[in-house]
Amino acid sequence: MNVQHIYPETDMMISRHVTMLEEPSRNEDDGKQKAEAAPPDIIHVHGCWNYSVVRKAMKAHRQGIRIVISPHGGLEPWVLNERRLTEKLSKTLLWQRRMVESAYVVIAQSPIEADNLHALGWNPRIETIRNAVVTNSITPEAMIIQTHEVYRKVMDSHTLALMDDNTRQVLAVLLKAGITGDSRWVAGNDNCLQSITTDSWRKLLIYAEHENVIGTVVRGATVMGIILPNIDTKHIKSYLPTGYQRPTTSAIGMVERIEEMNAGPFTLLQLVELDKALRRDDVNDEQLCAALEEKRLLKFFKSVLQVLKEQTLIDEGFLPDEPLDDQQAQTLRNFLQNHLRI
Repeated sequence: MNVQHIYPETDMMISRHVTMLEEPSRNEDDGKQKAEAAPPDIIHVHGCWNYSVVRKAMKAHRQGIRIVISPHGGLEPWVLNERRLTEKLSKTLLWQRRMVESAYVVIAQSPIEADNLHALGWNPRIETIRNAVVTNSITPEAMIIQTHEVYRKVMDSHTLALMDDNTRQVLAVLLKAGITGDSRWVAGNDNCLQSITTDSWRKLLIYAEHENVIGTVVRGATVMGIILPNIDTKHIKSYLPTGYQRPTTSAIGMVERIEEMNAGPFTLLQLVELDKALRRDDVNDEQLCAALEEKRLLKFFKSVLQVLKEQTLIDEGFLPDEPLDDQQAQTLRNFLQNHLRI
């Protein structure tokens, strides 16, 4: 994990805090040089009133880099009140608010600061880690461990966005194998399994847990004789969007299933369940399409079939109608891609 710290270097207290956090990487052979050569996974922003720091953070956010921010008391009520006397605060606070809102998590130095940050309402994801520079209530070692636990939690969130194309293909192959229960159905599509790393497996399995398709993925791996890494996905900590609810299965008919998908939210679990349903012998393609046409859902269904092909690799022989790769299909893709985004 490559973490880059940006901060006002003229602030000696913040500089000492950053030095403590960077110390473990300095003790690794060539670790710092390698970290500097690669794009960071996380940028940890310290302080919030230095415009050049805020500007760098927002640029990194636009590039897709995950932001963690430690205000170091810079957003406490008494600080804001003092600034109101000397600055045009409304314009200045616009920078701070955007940065805090864009952060994966805000780290407070005390429960009081955490309460005040919650009161601002700019970001619901607030962790409290005491600063060993200013208090003896925590050791530098404990502070470093707790901070790195937050970094790990950040990188275990919305892992679909971190997965490369090969890992996404592995997910599709495992879903198909898990749905069919037969590795022969994925023959010719399994070359992607040869180059997947332990870190990629972690991202895939966490994503499968959040989408509640982990059972199908594990079954697919078993069918294909793959030994998965021992990762307890149920107990991995991560950040999830406000209002997130783990998808659940429902025993409903085909038409009702499509109505449910149309009403939203649209989930990967729904696609897995649809794939399973379409493989049953009792599906009458003509009757299904006629019923959907009557409810004006046939075109939507065709768009769903396009996304279904991409996500579960279902064979065309099981499709009741021609898939439609239109704007609706792209909207569904975008929802699957982004609904776990922070």
